[in-house]
Amino acid sequence: MSPSKKSTQHFAEFMLVTVTLFWGATFPIVKEAIEQLPVMAFLWVRFALAALLLGFLTGRKGFATLDGAGWFKGILLGALLLSAYLFQTFGLERTSSANAGFLTGLNVVWVPLLAGPLLKKPAAFGAKIGVSIALGGLVLLTWHNPWSLNTGDLLVLICSLFVALHILGLDRFTAGYNACALTFVQNLTMAVFSCIGSLVFEPISWPRHWPFSLISAFLITAIFATAYAFWAMTKYQRLTTPTRAALIYTLEPVWAALFSVWLLNEQLSSLAWIGGFMIVAGMVVAETLSSSTPSNDPLTVDTDYLN
Repeated sequence: MSPSKKSTQHFAEFMLVTVTLFWGATFPIVKEAIEQLPVMAFLWVRFALAALLLGFLTGRKGFATLDGAGWFKGILLGALLLSAYLFQTFGLERTSSANAGFLTGLNVVWVPLLAGPLLKKPAAFGAKIGVSIALGGLVLLTWHNPWSLNTGDLLVLICSLFVALHILGLDRFTAGYNACALTFVQNLTMAVFSCIGSLVFEPISWPRHWPFSLISAFLITAIFATAYAFWAMTKYQRLTTPTRAALIYTLEPVWAALFSVWLLNEQLSSLAWIGGFMIVAGMVVAETLSSSTPSNDPLTVDTDYLN
């Protein structure tokens, strides 16, 4: 690789690192925001703002790629992603944001296991090893005596399964469509469904005062964790290898833990830190060993803006 190409790749990878930083930062930010606003009310405003930004970025040429089937696929993907967000955000009410970050990242190891029965793409041996390591980390991260998953951890664990289903859906449904346009449809779907859910299931309880923390939560999640993250992934992920990009994305739960300690003064036990980093190690093992057998690799698609 020439020095100029190597420099371009390093810059692209740096930009992807900034994406994981914003994703990780959203965990403590959202946890604070939903103390001031009901969950679905927060989500529909966030997704509506993101949809407006993505609609502007898409333009007429992007929307021209969407036919009726494209809209249907976007709505289906949006429903899967909204399910993931709902489980994650309700889970954040009941567990630490550090735990939520690590547990959400488990989608990386669920994907190859689900790809076999759903897409007929069997999991590579490395993925199975990674899953075993990550599950051991899950036990340590959530350790109690006697051991059990608390409600919040269980909700976020379910979230990670929906994230994996969404990633597999992207692999199956996105060919031939403008990525930005399809993401707009997903965010619009999430905004509409969560707005309906908020009107039906939540009291109308808009805050009388809008503190800076709530306004910044909307701006960071809609602009940086969604619109900017999607733009950066679209522009820069193709300048590095899929495996290197996937490994960079494993930084997300690490950032989540660090921001949680910094912003919320959360404390993790030594066992929890070990468990968290075992989850990250399982993700890394699943990606690196699977890359040696690309025919079994279930995922070569640009994924994941769940934060």
